[in-house]
Amino acid sequence: MENLINKLQPFIPASPSIEIVIGEFDSQVIDAVTKEEYGIVLLNEEGQFEGYESYSFYEDEEELEEQISDKPANIDEMMRLSQLFVDTFIDREVHFSMLNEFTDNNYMVTYEERDPKLDLSIPHTGCTLHFTRNGELTSATIGQTDFELEYPTNEYSKEEAKERLRTTGYLQLSIHLPDEAEEDYGDAKLVNRTNDDLMGVGVDGKVESLYEFMDAKDLPVQRIAATKPTETLEEMLQVHDGLVKKVGEEGSEIWIDPTILVDKDEEEALISVYNNETGHFSYSNLPYEHKEDDSELPLEQMQERAVEFLELVVGNVQEKYVLEEPYDTSMDLTEIDEELVEEEIEQEELEGIEEEDWEELPEPEPTSMFTFYREYHGIRLEGYEAHVHVGIYTGTIRECSVASLSDKQLHSLSQLSITPTITMEEAEQRFFSEMEMKLSRTVKYLDDAKYYTLSYLVDFPKTGNHIEKINAHTGEVTYVDTGIIRESE
Repeated sequence: MENLINKLQPFIPASPSIEIVIGEFDSQVIDAVTKEEYGIVLLNEEGQFEGYESYSFYEDEEELEEQISDKPANIDEMMRLSQLFVDTFIDREVHFSMLNEFTDNNYMVTYEERDPKLDLSIPHTGCTLHFTRNGELTSATIGQTDFELEYPTNEYSKEEAKERLRTTGYLQLSIHLPDEAEEDYGDAKLVNRTNDDLMGVGVDGKVESLYEFMDAKDLPVQRIAATKPTETLEEMLQVHDGLVKKVGEEGSEIWIDPTILVDKDEEEALISVYNNETGHFSYSNLPYEHKEDDSELPLEQMQERAVEFLELVVGNVQEKYVLEEPYDTSMDLTEIDEELVEEEIEQEELEGIEEEDWEELPEPEPTSMFTFYREYHGIRLEGYEAHVHVGIYTGTIRECSVASLSDKQLHSLSQLSITPTITMEEAEQRFFSEMEMKLSRTVKYLDDAKYYTLSYLVDFPKTGNHIEKINAHTGEVTYVDTGIIRESE
């Protein structure tokens, strides 16, 4: 441990005398004299160093940015400390890969190992370091060292891979609808943008999908028939006479059981409904006690209730949304689910709740979630989904969240022509003339990241910045600022 202290000391501002205190759940770095806490070291099960996190990482980022936003970034100090970290902690040959800026006060430096045969960077190896604008290290982690490189037969050239991606429909007609956080808020535009599901092209010519990589289903959507709810919103949330209605935070409506106190004077909201211009959120946490003879509702009946509830919230649901094809989620816990339960128990123990008490808490009613996508003339509006969770035994609406369009956005949409002036062929010509396919090392399996294969990934070597969208009326091209300051050749 003394050796680790000596190695870590130069990375603490002013290089004070430090100690490492090994605790039950973490290992803290503290000042040997003042006992000030600087951060934590990350150790694996064998006690080997894997990284460091400074507590300054958790300070108010907005306040820090205001203090130093007018100062130039101390790039030289970031690079000096990065190289020192490599020399001190990395015992393998690594190479500088990239320095980029995330925000005004968050910079990242990566070093990676390289493929000995193809001289390609191997992602997630080497180390990753984060810095403040003035060059203070906020975190550093060592990448994986146990990996295998596969060398599949390279059947496609870069140009063939580019054509393969183009013919797959990489560009799609879309509507860009800025929200309140963006400068052009409410100014709807018809654009051509890339399909986020497509990651690249394998050297065998197969277009690689994010859904396939995540082992997830890209579910189809279906139109919704007009519906006439037979219950009120409150009834579908199971509001009853034993509850008392009150005004909650930010003007929400809540219902509480006056006989239940969470703390000495704190009342628990069992049901809550909140609406504003940007959306709707409601939930029902009424207790549910499972009985052996309880049977699950048919999926079609739960879907009907989800549609009826959304109709109560937004109105004319059949004109605004399509429904993602629902699927039956009533299955045994997977290994991942079991791990999540164990982690939740551990977290409750950390917060002072014993596992036995945790097990005695009433289990919430299992739900089926129904996802609705907002569309305008058949074009999906990204980011404006609705999710409705229906109790699988009682049919109670357990939760509903809706991201709504503001009046300004709706007005802008009503003025937007959805007939493009720039054809898809013209947009593709502009996009693919600037884009190239770059042979790269990529992770082969999400659940076993030690295996690396070869793929062609989208790259923009001429401009450095990636094309984000092409206006389908004017042809104006908008680029994504990657934040890259330095990059390896």
